[in-house]
Amino acid sequence: MIINSGNDPNDVFEKHFSLRCPHCGQNSNMSAVSLPRYEFLTRFKPERVGIAYRCDACNEPVFLKFVVQTFDTNNSKIHIYNDFEEIERPSVGFDFEYLPEAVEKDFREACICFSNSCWNAFGAMCRRCIQSSADRLGAKGKDKVERQIKDLKEMASIDDETFDALRQIMLGGHDASHPSLPELTPERATVLLELMKDVLYQLFVRSAKIEEAAKLRSAGVAELKPANN
Repeated sequence: MIINSGNDPNDVFEKHFSLRCPHCGQNSNMSAVSLPRYEFLTRFKPERVGIAYRCDACNEPVFLKFVVQTFDTNNSKIHIYNDFEEIERPSVGFDFEYLPEAVEKDFREACICFSNSCWNAFGAMCRRCIQSSADRLGAKGKDKVERQIKDLKEMASIDDETFDALRQIMLGGHDASHPSLPELTPERATVLLELMKDVLYQLFVRSAKIEEAAKLRSAGVAELKPANN
């Protein structure tokens, strides 16, 4: 994309991005509404620039950050890459109320790290959450967690390199925050989030919802039975 000087048209306004809005949570187009001034950019020459966008769904401002490619001052143009960094991320949705207390606390904190782009902190909290889950499930808890993770690898067709790195973070022992563990990229963190959500759903949420439905059904049947004379 190009940021021009003066009244020249900026093709930034013609370029739209589709992403999940951090305000309304909808997948929506983002339209540029405000650019940094060309004069200030050429004066300070930042490595990255921020552009204000408008969510087409809720009309709230969304800020994206771009890396500068070149300052072509001879032609009064600043070239920036199309890849962007999200400044705000939407909160992670999950059925937290079905999780055991310790697991819920750890996973909520992991989700906060994810929403704030703290990838390695997110990985460390995921490992802590897995440990809490294994402790809650008892002596065979870790085996259950590992079996569930392996099943999800096949279902999601995750490549071996990515899966090995994520498995090391999730099941690598008690040194989850050790610097020798793989660093998380935004892409791998996103895969890890979905793995965590699936694992926790299968281990806790699914059975809790089935039990909840069974209790409601039993209560409904009891109400329909005629009272004994």
